[in-house]
Amino acid sequence: MEIVSKLRHRHLVSIIGHCIVSDQENPNIASSVYLISECVTNGSLRSHLTEWRKREMLKWPQRVSAAIGVARGIQFLHNVTAPGITCNDLNIENILLDKTLTSKINDFNLPMISTSKNGKIFSETPFAVLEDNDIGSAHNSEQGDKQDIYQFGLILLEVITGKPTDSQSELESLKAQLNDSLTEDSERLKDMADPVIHGTFAVDSLSTVAEIALNCTASNPSDRPSIDDVLWNLQYSMQVQDGWASSESLGLSVKSQT
Repeated sequence: MEIVSKLRHRHLVSIIGHCIVSDQENPNIASSVYLISECVTNGSLRSHLTEWRKREMLKWPQRVSAAIGVARGIQFLHNVTAPGITCNDLNIENILLDKTLTSKINDFNLPMISTSKNGKIFSETPFAVLEDNDIGSAHNSEQGDKQDIYQFGLILLEVITGKPTDSQSELESLKAQLNDSLTEDSERLKDMADPVIHGTFAVDSLSTVAEIALNCTASNPSDRPSIDDVLWNLQYSMQVQDGWASSESLGLSVKSQT
């Protein structure tokens, strides 16, 4: 537990303690261990996309920034132990925002971990074991990585559209429409975006994130990108957005002077 509590990252909800509860009347019943996490009070990422009466509705730059934070959290989980912490419960309700709108992954698949003599951290048996009880194999580690990527792709789709996909058929329809808009008509892509973010995004930035989302949700796990590739492209999308915002501000400044 001491090692688990030392897993610290800006984009993870920190575990700050634990308590062990025993059943005094039934000593044969195993004790329960409860993890105590930091309090993140600003709601979930989804609440900032949908509950406009309660939350600040996020514009496009804030959404990309939140997505980059989640990607960095995933990258940390995948690399902090050997093998990485994968098969995490990555859904938009489990992405929390703090008061500065920094995104934090709230629920992840904490393993039982230990340190070797040289101080390196190694993963042993996780709390949620895969069906074949072989979580430590390279094959299953890669499967877990790709499952996390898929779940992150679903988060990106909701970040773009502002709407959840409630069924597999809805998801496939949305992916087909996005793919057509990327190859045929950028105006159609604009129309598919959440109306709340209209006027706040560079089309190239939006299309980059849409392409990432489609790649992440590819049906074949081997076709999904690594988290490093995802993070690189998200950061590129933000650079494009920043360049567009600067040019827009310069244009407004010139107009006001004339």
